Amino acid sequence: MKNKLFPEGYNRFQIHLNALNDTLEAAQLSNEPALVVFKSNARQSLFYLQALARIYKEIHNKKRFEKMRLAFKMLEDQLGKIDYYDGFIKLFSKNKAVPKSIIQNLKQHYNLELNNLNELLIEHNWINAEKPKIANIQNELATASWKKVEEERSAMAQVFIKHIEEIEYKYEIGILNFNDLEHGVHEFRRQLRWISIYAQALNGLIQLKPIENSHPTLNFYLTKQVLESPFNKMPEVASISKSICFQSANFYALSWMIAESGKLKDEGLGTVCLETAMAELGKSEAETQKLVIKILGNTKRSPKQVKEEMEVITDTFMYDAKVLFRLKRDIFRELV
Repeated sequence: MKNKLFPEGYNRFQIHLNALNDTLEAAQLSNEPALVVFKSNARQSLFYLQALARIYKEIHNKKRFEKMRLAFKMLEDQLGKIDYYDGFIKLFSKNKAVPKSIIQNLKQHYNLELNNLNELLIEHNWINAEKPKIANIQNELATASWKKVEEERSAMAQVFIKHIEEIEYKYEIGILNFNDLEHGVHEFRRQLRWISIYAQALNGLIQLKPIENSHPTLNFYLTKQVLESPFNKMPEVASISKSICFQSANFYALSWMIAESGKLKDEGLGTVCLETAMAELGKSEAETQKLVIKILGNTKRSPKQVKEEMEVITDTFMYDAKVLFRLKRDIFRELV
C-alpha cells in the first residue's frame, strides 16, 4: 500500500510492486506458477517497474537501481518470449492454410519458454523463497536516499530530455536503423515506447495539456483510436503539487507512431516466425516461400517492405512533424 511516511518515489514503486506481488503470491499457490504469471498483468507491472528503475538510476544511486532494473527486465523478457509464441499460435491456428506441424512447432517453443519461466521464478527467488526478491527490493527502496520533490521533478525532466536526444542522435547517424526487424524496427519502437511508459509509471507527475490549435502537421496522428487509447490517459494524483505537462497533440503523435510501428513489426515478424518454423522442420527455401505466400497472401508486406515503410513514416515523424523536438520543447518550457 502507499505509505505516506516515504517519499513519492518510494510510493511509485510500491504501486507496481504490490500489483506484481499479488500475482506472485497467486502463482506460488498454483501447480502452474509460470502460467499464472503469464496470464496476469505482470508484464505491464514489470514495464512500469523497469521504467522507474531506468529513471531513478539516472538521478539517484545508479548501482542500486540498475540492479533492480536488470531483475525486472529478466522477468519481463521471459514473459515476452512466451507472448511471442502465444500470439502466433493464436493467429496461425485460425488459418486453415497453416500446417499442423507448424502449430506444433510453435507450441513446443511456447512450452519450453513456460518451463524456463518456472525455473526463473524459483532460481531468482520470485516465488518459494525464504528471502523473496520483492522483499529485498522493498528494503532497497526503503533505505534509498530520495531527493526533495522539486529537485526530483527537475532531474526527471532532464531524464526525458536526455532519452529523447539519444533517440534523435542515434537515428540521425544511423545507429537506429531498419536493416533488421528485431534490432531495428523493434528497437526504435522500444525506445519511443519508453517515453510513454515513463509517463504512466510516474503516477501523475506527467500530465497532458489540451491545445485547441495544435500544429497542422500533427492532425494526421490524431485518430479516434489514439485519442481513446488508455495509455494516453494520465493518472491524476492529488499529492503532486506541480506536474510536468506535454501538449496533448504531441504526445498523441508519439502514441500513433508507437502503435503503427508495432503493427509493422508484427507483420514482418509473422513472416520471420513462419520461415524459422519451416527451417526447423527441414523445409527448403522454395517450399517456405510458397507456404508464406499461401498463408499470408500477396497483400502482406515482406520484411523488406516493412523496413521501407518504417523508414518513410519515421522520417515524417522525425523531420516533418518534428514530434520528438516538440516533446522536448514541452519539457524545456516546464523547466523555466
